[in-house]
Amino acid sequence: MIRKAVANDIPTIMSIVRSAQCALAELGIDQWQDGYPSVEAIEGDIERGVGYVVCDEEDMPIGYAAIVLTGEEVYKQISSWATNDEYVVVHRLCVSGSCRRRGISYQLIRHAAELARKQGFDAFRIDTHRGNIRMLQMMRKLGFAYRGIVHYDSGERLAFDLNLDLTNTI
Repeated sequence: MIRKAVANDIPTIMSIVRSAQCALAELGIDQWQDGYPSVEAIEGDIERGVGYVVCDEEDMPIGYAAIVLTGEEVYKQISSWATNDEYVVVHRLCVSGSCRRRGISYQLIRHAAELARKQGFDAFRIDTHRGNIRMLQMMRKLGFAYRGIVHYDSGERLAFDLNLDLTNTI
């Protein structure tokens, strides 16, 4: 089940984030090794209504993502997007270590696509660290196209998009 995250979920979400930080560190990736995403970032997601959790049978969060329907400022750095229409973007996608490789990330991506379609959006954008091979594999599998590099304060990220009207992968 996927639902909006609530304040009571924050300790569990932060445990999931720490698990993801460790997994990235084990891959030698510096992404999320600087204290991001912080409790304040997750609180902000929840306050803005963009934080979502995948829950197990006991309603315990096992995956988290921020699903944003209002754009991403750094994406203005790229002019080669497939469309300039409104889009959904996913940030802070992470899954509990004990639940990885069960399709939890895919569930969150699919949910984001469903929310976008309900809003009449046909575009999906996402970015990730160049060393995040798991995320890159999922992006390729789902048909996302590489569009360029965006620069955050924490470093550069590879940016991708997908036309939701032209895909049957999500």
